[in-house]
Amino acid sequence: MAIVIRLFGHELVGLLSTKPPHTHRVYPQRLPLPTSHVKHQATVGGHTKHQIRGLITKTSHKQMRGEPPPPQLLTHSESVEPTAEMATKFDFSELQISQRLGFGGFGAVYSGRIRNQKIAVKKFYEVIEESIAREIAQLARVAHENIVKLFGMATYNDETYLLMEYVEGGSLHDFLYGAVRREYTVPEATNWALQCAEAVAYLHAMTPRAMLHRDIKPHNMLLTGIPGRLKICDFGTVTDLHSYMSNARGTPAYMAPEVIKGRRYTDKCDVYSWGVMLWELMSRRPPFSHMENPNQVAVMLAAGMGARPDMDAVRSDCPEAIKQLIRRCWRQEPLERCSMQQVVAVLNEMGVSSDYKDFVYILDQDTVAVVTVRKEKHGTSRRRVVHISFWRKRFASARLSFPIAEREAERVAKQTERETIRAARNVSRETVRAAEDAGHEVARAAHDAERETRRAERDAERETRRLKEDAEREARRLKENAEREAKLALEQAAQEARRVKENAEREARQAKEKIAAEAKRLADRGKKVLKKFRKF
Repeated sequence: MAIVIRLFGHELVGLLSTKPPHTHRVYPQRLPLPTSHVKHQATVGGHTKHQIRGLITKTSHKQMRGEPPPPQLLTHSESVEPTAEMATKFDFSELQISQRLGFGGFGAVYSGRIRNQKIAVKKFYEVIEESIAREIAQLARVAHENIVKLFGMATYNDETYLLMEYVEGGSLHDFLYGAVRREYTVPEATNWALQCAEAVAYLHAMTPRAMLHRDIKPHNMLLTGIPGRLKICDFGTVTDLHSYMSNARGTPAYMAPEVIKGRRYTDKCDVYSWGVMLWELMSRRPPFSHMENPNQVAVMLAAGMGARPDMDAVRSDCPEAIKQLIRRCWRQEPLERCSMQQVVAVLNEMGVSSDYKDFVYILDQDTVAVVTVRKEKHGTSRRRVVHISFWRKRFASARLSFPIAEREAERVAKQTERETIRAARNVSRETVRAAEDAGHEVARAAHDAERETRRAERDAERETRRLKEDAEREARRLKENAEREAKLALEQAAQEARRVKENAEREARQAKEKIAAEAKRLADRGKKVLKKFRKF
């Protein structure tokens, strides 16, 4: 089946294969990925056109604004043991430090600038040479797009400053629990989790010494200005995998049982922490928050005994495959957990992608077309390839893949960059206009508020007078009622007194009459007795 894809006016023609892809499978819950500034058009089979927004270049925002790139990391031979001296050293006089962004166990992080480059500066509270040397040495070895870059270091008065990549978006923890809580989808959450998994898998696969992070949690995940991008920070707890590790490092709620119990642990402790963080992304609740008193000691005891965060708290649209992956990652025995490389593979099989150059086309209610542009290995070289995947809820997915000429890729990238810069200028202009409108609106609101205040004061005075008059009128009415009731009560009392007097007089007459009758009866009886006595 022939298909035509039109990108920036350039037609790309190929044949549609019905063979399901190996790296992208049907994922019914998948939604459109985060999009950005540039519009694209696609014509499928000569029928429906859909406009989307996307990003097809890795040019950073700083480079677009004309700022120089940051100092490059030093490269070392695999046989060389990393040390703090490997980091680039800067003169402290070049460093400009501004506001504090946050603080941790060993130091505080500030925003700053050096050589016209905006950076993050970590200042240690005191001379803790072991911790400082560890973090510098570990960061000097790392070069991954999902891990903050170390540009170098500077010293002043025995104080050490780390110069690191500045990430604008804040931490994932702030995003989840901050004052403004934006809703996010399951694909967004799994995309963040995949980026973290890829970065940790990179640490676990480093040579000659693999590395463990030992403190995977949302606090140490930074969201960048590029939509959906995530970077890992805070390498103060990182250690080599070959070291004998039994000391408890990390945060209790994310700490693996073997770490809590002081046993020797491996890279599976990072897998456990990642599983807890994935649960947190799917529930938007702190781990073990269902406990009555989730203090550190209680959480460590519960986790060590096999308790886990409540799976019933995850969101209703969380796929069952994600729930199963969480359970696999936080199993009690480390050997039963999957590796971080297996985690990445499982997420890829579910259709989760960390590539932010995916363009999503909703063709109908049941069909979605996804266009992905990436570089792939071809023989001894690498070439740009466009993958077009058609995902259907009820049927197997299909994929069309074909290479793009390098010249065409460069033209597309340049045009995309121009469109992105134009969009950025439009955003700046709209921001200025919005600020002016906001100023006018604030002034109008202040005037309206003042007018409403005066009106409210007049209404309050009028209402106060009315209430006073009503109170006086009510007092007079109550006084009149009281006088009337008193007068009525006196009249009733007088009537009652007369009635009682009349009753008493009547009772007295009746008693007198009875006494007289009784006296007469007795007198008559006495006469009869006397008369009989005389006869004798």
